[in-house]
Amino acid sequence: MKESIVGQLILKDLRLQREAILFAMAGGAAGLAIFEHGGVTAMFVGSIWFFVAMAVIACMLPIAAIVNERKKQNLAFVMSLPVSPMQYTTAKLISMVAMFLVPWLAMVAGAVLAIETRGLVPRGLIPLTVIYLLFPFVAFTLIGGAALVGESEGWAIAATVICNTSYSLAYFFLTQVPGLMVDTLKPAPVWSRTVLSIVGGEVAVILLMLALTFFLQSRKRDFI
Repeated sequence: MKESIVGQLILKDLRLQREAILFAMAGGAAGLAIFEHGGVTAMFVGSIWFFVAMAVIACMLPIAAIVNERKKQNLAFVMSLPVSPMQYTTAKLISMVAMFLVPWLAMVAGAVLAIETRGLVPRGLIPLTVIYLLFPFVAFTLIGGAALVGESEGWAIAATVICNTSYSLAYFFLTQVPGLMVDTLKPAPVWSRTVLSIVGGEVAVILLMLALTFFLQSRKRDFI
């Protein structure tokens, strides 16, 4: 892949956005450091900081890698190269997912490890943490799809606003799921059928959004 045009486009995006990725990981690490300081206030502030870092990178990457590429006329240059529209779309989706997965996986692993080893909160909180940290991933695919298919900053901003105002609502609905909050107080993670169904639903939405983005892009005739 490294010698192919698709591979080169993927590596180009990774190089351009590496600072944003490192910034998100640093923000997440700072949030965990505050959380591990202990105390109700520190854990609350650290948790908020940690989640905000993940939510920011979820909306920042599509804006930087898709919207700004079009605004700065870089897309016209890319499409002047020997690359087909489908190669461009494939490269863009792969690079976007890869760029988000790097900080996302690192931050999820850090959060789970902090809960497992520090003993500041019950280990039963791990399933809920995974569920809630999947929401920025869902938001990322929605914002990225809107930016790529919509071809305008307006679509990306609208998707960002919708997603960023939905996190609290999503958490409220989670609190209404029977037994879910009770299990968070247990000394060990409880991967119940309900938890697995929610996680499976989130993963399904992520895959659906990526597939829908690719499908809508494939029907386009003009990419400039």
